[in-house]
Amino acid sequence: MKKITLILLSFGLFSSIICAEEEKSFLLTKDPISMKIRKYFEAMKKENIEFAEDFYSEKVKVSINDLDILGKKNYLPRLKTIHKSLFKEVNFDNLHVHTNYFSPEALASDGKTMGEVNLNEKTIWTNVWGTVTGVGRTTNKKISFRMHMDFRTLDGKVVEMLAFYDPAQMNAEIEALEASKTK
Repeated sequence: MKKITLILLSFGLFSSIICAEEEKSFLLTKDPISMKIRKYFEAMKKENIEFAEDFYSEKVKVSINDLDILGKKNYLPRLKTIHKSLFKEVNFDNLHVHTNYFSPEALASDGKTMGEVNLNEKTIWTNVWGTVTGVGRTTNKKISFRMHMDFRTLDGKVVEMLAFYDPAQMNAEIEALEASKTK
């Protein structure tokens, strides 16, 4: 009886190890993708919009709060406006960056796996959060707001970006810029 119990216990332990190994998602902070994302934020601090030319894929899907922008040719003008017309001395304080390498078996949404959601593609998302600071170019007011951004990369390019932040300070600067144009 003890042998049967020992065999069943061993089988149960072995089975749980096998099942746990099916999903091999992992997270890194010093990998090439995380470091490239950090370089992106360094480039944005220097108003180096050219860095973004190679950073984003041609068909990048950008979602900023509830705003959707499709394609690099549609997103880069917005990025340029933010850095060249709206704000100066932009910085990203307390920046945290980590990259999630999802297993095809990892659970996604609606009960699907990452392999089902992104057929024949690796699913790699980099999560970033920190505090954006800067000075309005029109108002000369200091800004500071927390942000969270996610970047999905494929073949070395960002194919999807999500950004979440309170847009109140940016909207106030946009209004001031627009008002200055009508004077």
